[in-house]
Amino acid sequence: MRNLFYISFALFALNACKTDKNKTSTTTDGHSAEYALDYEGVYKGTYPCADCSGIQTVLTLNPDKTFVYETVYLDKEDGRFVDKGKYTVKENTLTIQQGGKPIHFLVGESAVTLLGNDLKPNTDRLADFYILKKQGNFNYQGKYETFNEEKGGYTQTLSILPKANDYEVTFSASKVKDRENCRFEGVGQMKNDTLWVNISNEKDKEVPMYIAPSHDNLGVEVFTADSEERSYMMRYCKGGGSLAGKYLKNTVTANSIGVFNKQNTIAEVLRTLPNVQVQKKVGHGEFAEDVYDDYEIYNHNDQLLFTLTPKDTTDVHQKINTVMVNSPFFKTDKGINVNSTYGDIKKAYTINGLAPTREHIVFNVDEINANFSISKTKLKKGWWDEKNKKVNEDKIPLEAKVDDFTLWWIDKVIIE
Repeated sequence: MRNLFYISFALFALNACKTDKNKTSTTTDGHSAEYALDYEGVYKGTYPCADCSGIQTVLTLNPDKTFVYETVYLDKEDGRFVDKGKYTVKENTLTIQQGGKPIHFLVGESAVTLLGNDLKPNTDRLADFYILKKQGNFNYQGKYETFNEEKGGYTQTLSILPKANDYEVTFSASKVKDRENCRFEGVGQMKNDTLWVNISNEKDKEVPMYIAPSHDNLGVEVFTADSEERSYMMRYCKGGGSLAGKYLKNTVTANSIGVFNKQNTIAEVLRTLPNVQVQKKVGHGEFAEDVYDDYEIYNHNDQLLFTLTPKDTTDVHQKINTVMVNSPFFKTDKGINVNSTYGDIKKAYTINGLAPTREHIVFNVDEINANFSISKTKLKKGWWDEKNKKVNEDKIPLEAKVDDFTLWWIDKVIIE
């Protein structure tokens, strides 16, 4: 299976030969990366794959010059490979061994880039996918769920809350035959940016369950290091369930969605996620001159989650201006999501204003800095009150489903 990766790797090395031979690598103040850059740490990314959905890659560079290089071929059985050894850094080039063969990376600020056999980076349309990004500290506090977009579908939830110097960890799950299917409560302790919780219910025996940031940093992975201890995670669930798995932060508030908030810049978002899970597109408003940079955020299965847009184009250092919620998985604490109806929203929140656009009516919910739109085709006859020049709320069916759910974090739209 690794041969597929090496073939792709060789192809991009050939493409890299076309780059400008006069270009030289950049150093800081004339020094090599070995001295100028703080390159120790954990790096993540997702390489392209010829016959799978991607190769999730984690490179750990330890202070003692040892490395761990893990590659996981998604959707493949026995697709996980781990290489360990000593690494070297010469000038701006990092070298490790994979399967007994040397591979090289260009060391940069907060990232390393996989190089071809000629020690040059890829320059084709997939170039960004060969970048591994250095990881920062993960904010564990919050609520998580296993991914499920179906209304009423089975989900498992995870809550992580600070408790003195540790964390209170609580797992629960949807009810099956009127009984909660999973339940566990424990205390998590932090070590090397990973939470661990003792899940043993036996005296004088400790079984650590680990909670670590997921590969894409949108949530966490729950697992045991020893495969023989996985059964302990099933003891707290019924019907063959387990606490193990991937949990995503999915709460929408007035100032946040999932792991991101209104203080984040687009650049910070791009540093957080693997490049393969972000697509930049040109967005358009109601008028021809309304053009935006839309950053679509996907999960590792190519399911669109939400779209982030800054106020102006071509500047990634701006804060997020708007968030379009695309997936019903993301919801407020009152259960409102992109599949909610006008009646659902009216019951949960105060509606602060209604106004028509060319094809929709739009209404604000100030409590969550959001507006929602409903197509005019879903409205009853007489929805427009010509005398008072306003939308007649009585002509909006309670069962009318919203078409858009948008958060406004900077340029808030006020609808009277």
